[in-house]
Amino acid sequence: MALNQRLLFGAGLFNEIFYRDLGSTKEGELIMGGYYSGRRASNEKSIEAFYAIDICQLYRDGALTTGKITFVRFSDGYFVKIKCKEQFWGWKHCLKVKYPIWGSDHKIEVKDQVIGFEMVDVLKGKAQRPYFFCPQLECHASKLFLGDTGFAHRSYHGNLYDIQRMGHFDRSIKSCRKIQEKLSCSLAGAASEPPSRPKGMHRKTYARYLKKHARASRGIIQQLGSMAFM
Repeated sequence: MALNQRLLFGAGLFNEIFYRDLGSTKEGELIMGGYYSGRRASNEKSIEAFYAIDICQLYRDGALTTGKITFVRFSDGYFVKIKCKEQFWGWKHCLKVKYPIWGSDHKIEVKDQVIGFEMVDVLKGKAQRPYFFCPQLECHASKLFLGDTGFAHRSYHGNLYDIQRMGHFDRSIKSCRKIQEKLSCSLAGAASEPPSRPKGMHRKTYARYLKKHARASRGIIQQLGSMAFM
């Protein structure tokens, strides 16, 4: 059964089971993301189809304090329980995550996952920033996305962004469209000449958009030219 089928169930039933199985003491609650907010036209996975936890948001809200229990609530009613621990499973600092899924026997199961994290020096040692250590790919990540095997870096789940699944021609068209929208000219053809500088836009900014548009439209013109001689 696909992950979205196993995770999507009534918020009322979920809340009852969640607080009964994961503990009713709610020391802190965060709200993250708007995932599962709509139905996609295709069955391909996208970044919106995954629940994600952001370690920077956890850090800002004090959830990385040792012993702190935090409930992360998503906009559709899904919950994840996170407890910060020290010296656990070989990690100096880690998060013990509990999340429910809809099991193969049509019952709610609670899964456990231990995710390590560390503080990394940034700005030449003037500050520190937390990073997850992806359990699957063993790399740093600021966000982890929930899949069939638990939370992992987005690259573990494949190409999640729509533009990653596009060909060069479609990418060029999308890039030109976005630049034209910035220049307040969304009705023109993708490879047409860009409009004059909008009022209030700096000349250097306008020149930068012109270079981007010329680079993106070059592929469209070449593709259309080759099709004309076929």
